[in-house]
This record gives sequence, structure tokens and C-alpha cells, in this order.
Amino acid sequence: MSVYTQLETHDFETILSQYALGTLVKFEGIAAGIENTNYKITLDKAGIQTPYFLTIFEEISCSELDFFMPFLSHLKKNDCKLPEPNGNLNGVFLFTVESEGPDNSKVIKNGAIFECLSGGHIDDINTLHCELIGQELANIHLASQSYPQIHENSRGFYWLQKQINGQHLNVNADDQSVLLDSLKRLQASWGEWNQNSNLQKGFIHADLFPDNCLFANDTQLSGVIDFYAGGHDFLVYDLAITIMAWCQNSQFEIDATLAEALLKGYESVRPLHEDELMALPEFIVLATLRFWVSRLVAQEQLADAALTTPKNPDEMKKLLLSL
Repeated sequence: MSVYTQLETHDFETILSQYALGTLVKFEGIAAGIENTNYKITLDKAGIQTPYFLTIFEEISCSELDFFMPFLSHLKKNDCKLPEPNGNLNGVFLFTVESEGPDNSKVIKNGAIFECLSGGHIDDINTLHCELIGQELANIHLASQSYPQIHENSRGFYWLQKQINGQHLNVNADDQSVLLDSLKRLQASWGEWNQNSNLQKGFIHADLFPDNCLFANDTQLSGVIDFYAGGHDFLVYDLAITIMAWCQNSQFEIDATLAEALLKGYESVRPLHEDELMALPEFIVLATLRFWVSRLVAQEQLADAALTTPKNPDEMKKLLLSL
């Protein structure tokens, strides 16, 4: 959620004229994440001030957004905790803005306005947080089963193969060797997983880190955000990503107590098949490798952002070496 597209007061007023949400009071850019531009805007309607989030999608195509906006609305209607996208006066979720490209050409970008959830990110993660996140992840998985469209995971296993085998990542020879060895280890497992019908597939969030969750207080999950890295893949892979993201200790190892709590929360809503439980450790290896690579790729994409919060690839490398 960095600021790549700079908007001024008149830009917000033009956008808001398409909605019945109120008039602009103030706005501020949000410096977090790496792929979209986000602003927090405060609107006044009949004397009541309400905050919203306005997102400009920098990389996501219109066709992808045509999947995600109604999908997020579907999840919300099925009692999942997430910020609801607002339709405009015609019931359309997306608006467009014009910005300047790198060669001074005009670029049309899509955007949307979302409900602003209360609360903030958790810094000191405990077992209750992990259990709540596990429950909500399972809720998302179950609710997504009734959505008729499928969106493929754009950063699935074959994307990972392409990145590592291409050897274009900014790493030294030792790290490249670790990447290749880890990928080779997982290739046989990937083939077996795809032959196993007990490993259920569906929509996965694929990026459920603590900075993509909001807590209204220390004991109440307000919601999950930023679904755009997600797509159709193994549900247990999503669980592995979430365990990797929430259950690391200061030595970059998986904390067994936190992982057990997250798994308990998940299975209280969606019990896992025995084959999913057996495959989970290798999926955690896959998850860690994927995020090491994606953070390496992201480092090359941050130079043009006015506000950035980069994530350290070495954290994922250390965790991978511990597994």
C-alpha cells in the first residue's frame, strides 16, 4: 500500500462525484505494502464524518478486478471479515483515474473505495491471535466455494519455477544454489500433490501476513485485507503461508505453539483431511521459498514509489534454512 499515484484534492472530488458517500474532508497517503496506491479519506455526509480507503490498482488488470470486486462482495455477504467495496451511483465498484507514465504518456488506472475497518495491526502475536486468524482463513475458504468464477493463482508453483530457473534474481551464487536445491526438492512433491484428490483446491488469499489483518482490540479480529495476490490453488498451501507468516519466532523458526493454535482455529471451522495434514510441512517449505523469491522480485520494483515499506528477503531465507 505505497503511494505511486499522486492524487490532489480536485482528483478526489472528481472521483467522489460518482458516489453517494459524502464530501471530502481530508486525505492521507498510506505507506505500507508494495503493489497498490492507498489513501485514507474522510468524508462528510449529513454532518457525520466517516473514514474510507481509496485504492488505486497499479498492476492488477481490469479483467482481474472484474473478478475480485464482486468476489470480495460475495465473501462479505457470507459473513467473512473484510472491508466491503462500495458501488458508485450505478452500482459499479471501479472508477478510473488518469496519471502520467514514465515516458510522460497518459496512463488510465482503476480504483475502488472500501469500507474502513476499525483497529490496526498486531505486533506481539499470541496464540489467541493465531487461533482467530486460523478460523477466519477457514471461513474464507468455505465461503469461496460457493463463488462460481475461478481466478488462477498468478504466483503459483510455475511462476516460482520461472523466477528461480531464469536466474535473474539479485542473489549471490550460494543463495542461487539454495534456491535451486529447494525448488528441486519440491518438484516431486508438487507432482504428487496434483494427483491427490484429497488435497482440496479453491481460492486462497496467498498473502495472509499480520500486516494484512486488523484487530479492533487485542482479542477481536476486525478483518482481513489485500486479497489480490490470491487465486485458485491448494487450500492447505494457504494454511502453510499463514502459519509461516504468523508463527515465526525471533530466530526465524516456526514456533510450534503458535502453529498449533492457528491449526486448531482453522480445523474448528474446516477439518483437514489426513493427507492435507501430512503434506503441510512441505507446503510450509514451498510457502517460504515463494516469499523469499517474491521479496527479491519486489526489491527491484520499489524505486518509483514515493512512500515504501520494503520487506527483507533475508528473513525468508533464514526461515527456509531452518526448515
